[in-house]
Amino acid sequence: MDVENMTEEQVLQRLLEADTIPERTVTMPRLGIPITLRGLTGKQVYTIREKCTERKEKRGKVMERIDEERFNVSLIVTATVKPEWGNAKLLEKFKASSGEEVVKRILLAGEIDALGDVVLDLSGFNTDLSDIKN
Repeated sequence: MDVENMTEEQVLQRLLEADTIPERTVTMPRLGIPITLRGLTGKQVYTIREKCTERKEKRGKVMERIDEERFNVSLIVTATVKPEWGNAKLLEKFKASSGEEVVKRILLAGEIDALGDVVLDLSGFNTDLSDIKN
């Protein structure tokens, strides 16, 4: 179907069917486990970003800095379908208070970064929209 010639009704129908969220299962080679992640909505990503942004006032200006590790860890925990990072056995084993703490204690820095990238990809970031015509 030619996208440029879609009727209003066809566009509306596509939007009504747009409730499926992409998922991907990745294998963590070091741990030998599958991790199933799903994409997040814009609202979820921006809420996480806001939660992970530190603001300090310096000489009358507000300086913002995003805590990248906290941001990626929060993305991973929010987007993970399987495993359940907040499982009571994991919390007990790693003496953690939350799924975020479990992720930080189990995964290496590069693994956290890589999984965060997968979540962002599934959420539509890093998508090339160069095909869009004005």
